Amino acid sequence: MIELAGIVKRFRDADREVPVLDGLSLSVADGEMVAVVGASGSGKSTLLYLVGGLDADFEGQARVAGRDLGTLSERERATFRGREVGFVFQSFNLLPHLTAMENVCLPAWFAEGPALRAEAPRRGAEALRRVGLLELAGQRPARLSGGQRQRVAIARALFAGPRLLLADEPTGNLDTRSGEEIIDLFGELSRGGMTVLVVTHEERVSRAAGRVLRLEAGRLA
Repeated sequence: MIELAGIVKRFRDADREVPVLDGLSLSVADGEMVAVVGASGSGKSTLLYLVGGLDADFEGQARVAGRDLGTLSERERATFRGREVGFVFQSFNLLPHLTAMENVCLPAWFAEGPALRAEAPRRGAEALRRVGLLELAGQRPARLSGGQRQRVAIARALFAGPRLLLADEPTGNLDTRSGEEIIDLFGELSRGGMTVLVVTHEERVSRAAGRVLRLEAGRLA
């Protein structure tokens, strides 16, 4: 699913360039759940955004879901993200005036063509069912717990049927019990064939992953 070779990503700091990813190479198989751990500033989130096609300014080769990300145009990267990748972040990023179902179905309104919009009710219900919240489809975020809000965010990430799920500190805003439920859900998705790459600083997440990658100064330790 993920093949990275010699990835270098630099940021400019004043008059010098600082490497955040420094010759990084790694491989992640279909259906694997991998945790990426490391100190703040080690390049974890940068790696996630690069794999998800959000950042095209890098050196080296990045193949994800069979696509060479370095050769894609901006429009092609957007299509790639919409079809192949689901994103989950620490902040739930739910719109407060929309119901859980409406939040989950938001990707349909940014998709190319009418097909996804026509399937929105069915896909939204299926995504909420997968995260165990179909009975709360009509509730707005303010009526949901933190764990339930994150499940809605995950359902939204699953809406378009991606093969790859990228999560950036997904349990950071949750209590212990809710966090464990989200970790268990990621495990279920992985066992069902989805590739899950989780950036985290929490040991409980890394314990549940099939493999743990530790980044130090942009390199695998």
